[in-house]
Amino acid sequence: MNLSLYGAFYGTPQSPGVFRFTLQAADNFEYSKSTREFTLVVSGGLTISPGTLPPGNVDSVYSQKLAATGGTGPYSWSLASGTLPQGLLLSQAGQITGTPTAIGTSSFTVKVVDTTSKSGTAVFSLAISAPLGPVFIGSTPHIAAQSDWVTTFTLVNKGTKTAQTQTKFFGDSSAPGGGGPLTLPLVFPQQAASLSAASLDQNISANASLIVQTAGSRDSPLQIGSAQFAATGSVDGFAIFRLIPGSQEAVVPMETRDASSYLLAFDNTGGTVLGVAVASVSSQPGNVSIVIRDENGAMISDSGASLALGANDHTSFVLPQKYPVTANKRGTIEFIRPAGGRISVLGIRTTPLNNTFTLTTIPALANVGPGGGSIAHIATGSGWRTTFVLVNTSGSAAEARLNFFATGSGAPLAIPLLFPQSGAGSNTVASSVSRIIGPGATLVVQSEASLSDPVTIGSAQLTATGPIGGFVIFHYTPNGQEAVVPLESRTAQGYLIAFDNTGGTVTGIAVNSVSAQSLDVPVIVRDDAGAQIDNGALALAANGHLSFTLGIDKFPAAAGKRGTIEFVTPAGGQIGVLGIRIPPTLTFTTLPALAK
Repeated sequence: MNLSLYGAFYGTPQSPGVFRFTLQAADNFEYSKSTREFTLVVSGGLTISPGTLPPGNVDSVYSQKLAATGGTGPYSWSLASGTLPQGLLLSQAGQITGTPTAIGTSSFTVKVVDTTSKSGTAVFSLAISAPLGPVFIGSTPHIAAQSDWVTTFTLVNKGTKTAQTQTKFFGDSSAPGGGGPLTLPLVFPQQAASLSAASLDQNISANASLIVQTAGSRDSPLQIGSAQFAATGSVDGFAIFRLIPGSQEAVVPMETRDASSYLLAFDNTGGTVLGVAVASVSSQPGNVSIVIRDENGAMISDSGASLALGANDHTSFVLPQKYPVTANKRGTIEFIRPAGGRISVLGIRTTPLNNTFTLTTIPALANVGPGGGSIAHIATGSGWRTTFVLVNTSGSAAEARLNFFATGSGAPLAIPLLFPQSGAGSNTVASSVSRIIGPGATLVVQSEASLSDPVTIGSAQLTATGPIGGFVIFHYTPNGQEAVVPLESRTAQGYLIAFDNTGGTVTGIAVNSVSAQSLDVPVIVRDDAGAQIDNGALALAANGHLSFTLGIDKFPAAAGKRGTIEFVTPAGGQIGVLGIRIPPTLTFTTLPALAK
């Protein structure tokens, strides 16, 4: 405490106690003086407990209540300095809660104030350790089992240590039996084993793969729902939907993103329609808001459209049936996650074919950034058509430029270009195309040389002045089959393709350089137990492209086996990779590249 020349006490007491002192006052000439004794009582500050905080673990819920004594409640709590561990918050009522997201120790100071403005502080150190067990890594928003459907899950351990995994299945609340855990008959092709379960715990060795397949009689009723995955290590994967009549397949990557919204581009023209599935990856119900736009970016859905989902719920529908405004149109449908919730979304494109239809997956666009990306393979002529679908996900116009490069040399590749949208442009032959895409709008560009022309293959690169995402559709006219490849915008240190070359199925591979320099790409081939069975390197010219059939054209050790092929990104370079799964029925589909 301090005393001013004018007789004012000021300052902050440093300790409690009873203090007695004498003050003397005098005029300027000290002709008149007086003294007086004073007693000052300084009360103690508030005491905070506990003295130390219990440690926590990543991805485990943390909750600790702080208490104060020595004052008059209610108390108000705040963070005076420092930071709490990532994922934790301090409430005004003194509760530290949340789910830690990172390992480490955080130091911080907490302050409490009572109704008389008495206060107290305490310094804490809170340690967060590694997860206790498998933690959530992703989801599959749709599964279909029994009747005419089989769903096959492929999980790949990308790490160097054995990983614990847990898979949980959840039903559709609108289906017979309702939502909640969904018990499915399962088989394990690698182990010749089977069981029925709603939850599955398995260990996957380093660099190994696990395959789990739904089973059951075709006479059994169809079961639909979703799946959620947890693991202790770096595990990734995908699901393959197989429709037994016609042997059609569609591959769905595991959804690992937690985006505020997901967008599906649809083309419901010419008899093609989009199937949609949306799943809640949350233990609380919520309403998923929906925005539908036409290909020009104009909003065409009713205001307030939404989907109600229960905890871990799932719904699926045919887009033009549920939302007739989308019939015979191109455009986008956006799904906005509920506050505090989490969702995953997928689209299935069905195309008419000789009184039946083909299946392929439409990727959900989310967290699209500026800059563009690449497509590791394009094909035109001899029955092949490549369709580019580009979507401007922002509220401002942006320019998109596609450049095409020849296989082998990486030189500019002139290909025929068609623009099926009105006003999108005239047909031409060129090695690049540039267009302005309006806010929320979609651009479609096709390359389809004559059936009598030899096939021309290569790769493509997209540059953009705004957040433009998209994908490519490969169409083979002789059998109507299609496969979709997402635009590759990641810059990973490597990519894995999980292959299954058993039972007459083969795997096509394409790799491209997204660099203005030649690259030597190291390659490692492993079997499904994680053992290395082959290796080598692929030489790519600047902007070059290479495609081959795995186990036949290159890396013969992969013939007749399951496993993974890894492509290591060279220092200073950038690559793209894709896989094509080709069963004996030639109902080909895309295999996603798993980033390392």
